Amino acid sequence: MTLSASRNARRSYGMSPKKEHEVSRMSEYIDQLLCSGSTDTIHHVVDVGSGQVSIFGYLSRALQNLGFHVLALDSNEIQTSGAERWKAKEAARRQKQLKRGMDAQSVPDSRNHCNHPLFQPHVATSVPSASTASTNIIHSLMGSLTHQTICINPRTLESSIHHWIFSDEDNQIAHCTGQIGDFLVDKIGRRTAEEKPVPVVMVALHACGSLTPDVLRAFLSNYRRPSAPSLRIWTAQALVAVGCCYNLMALEDFPLSRSLRERTPIATLSLASRHLAAQIPSQWLRNETSARKTSLAIRKVVFRALLQPVLERIGAREASAKCTATSSPHELHGAGQTPENRRLGKLPDAAYEDWETFLDCATSKTGVRLDQITTQLPVYIHNKHRRRQLESALSVLHVLRCIMGPAIESLILLDRYEWIREELSQSSEAQESSPMDVDLVNLFDQATGSGRNVAIVIKPREWSNMI
Repeated sequence: MTLSASRNARRSYGMSPKKEHEVSRMSEYIDQLLCSGSTDTIHHVVDVGSGQVSIFGYLSRALQNLGFHVLALDSNEIQTSGAERWKAKEAARRQKQLKRGMDAQSVPDSRNHCNHPLFQPHVATSVPSASTASTNIIHSLMGSLTHQTICINPRTLESSIHHWIFSDEDNQIAHCTGQIGDFLVDKIGRRTAEEKPVPVVMVALHACGSLTPDVLRAFLSNYRRPSAPSLRIWTAQALVAVGCCYNLMALEDFPLSRSLRERTPIATLSLASRHLAAQIPSQWLRNETSARKTSLAIRKVVFRALLQPVLERIGAREASAKCTATSSPHELHGAGQTPENRRLGKLPDAAYEDWETFLDCATSKTGVRLDQITTQLPVYIHNKHRRRQLESALSVLHVLRCIMGPAIESLILLDRYEWIREELSQSSEAQESSPMDVDLVNLFDQATGSGRNVAIVIKPREWSNMI
């Protein structure tokens, strides 16, 4: 059976075709990258933001089943608990299938994980309660999987990896005080002068907002650290990260590179522009379903834009002490984040069937009677001809804005690429570090629905080129 056929035959329980494509493609890429490029065996992988990929941590499990020891980090306890509940259900389901004789197969050779399918089944030897702790370790016939819930930033990320590297399989901890970077941590175990730092690969699949820059900062911080075992107990050997949700980036995360920061005027991206970076107009018409969803999405934007003057008049009329008190002093201008828009909230797709249906649903939800503000309404509210003209103009405007989306995303990615190049070059010149290369890899097929498809890959220069 081919690798592709085996993967299709063993589609992970509950995984959508889009998610399967992303997880299988990324785990296969990581596996091939390490097998073909590394002279030393790499066993440790850190999956950052694992729960944000999905509540079930698909990528972490795929890497575990390839024979890696995986640390899956997430900042949300609910996500981590969901992953643990999934494992319990999956283990029970596998056991049930084995009893029926549906899933009997030989145990793979864990010494050569490069030759095995991505989604070999495993049976956890222990499934701790999701509510008992924020750190859980699952062992399988190939590799292991440790879940941790932390507030993820570059400092806590390094500290968590430090603890994990020195934890034994039973999670027995022998504490002593050590230092990572400029902060103290509990060091687990002791190292000899002859021991080399443990090589670790950092991965992130659709790391949300500023999480991607934070993962890059942690990688670069470790890379800059002297290689003496007493100062560097693990080494960031490679990184594969795919970002998403550019609208949630912190302001200081763009621009990052000196190339853009030193320009006059300095390059900036408004929140509205970062929202556009998620658009993939090249896939809007790839099939009838996509075309229908695109038409609905455009109609939603247009109808809500036409309703905006009405909402503004509502806000003006109802400006009271209560409204003022609940309004944020730092409104997100340009992104529709106003009290009246939040009051309208999300409407079901059926509400956008036509203008009359939308207007009825919107006014009913906000409790507004248009007959009470007739003199304040724009002409187009009840003038079909004028409204159709505006609908057409707004639709064209929105499509033209969306066409700029890929260019904005490219700018963000190239800024990160150039920033990493600058940092790697500066670090390699300052100390005797192994030179690293950074690449942008078109990892996923956008036709599957994987809009954010470009991975930032950092690897030793001597590794073979996977691009």
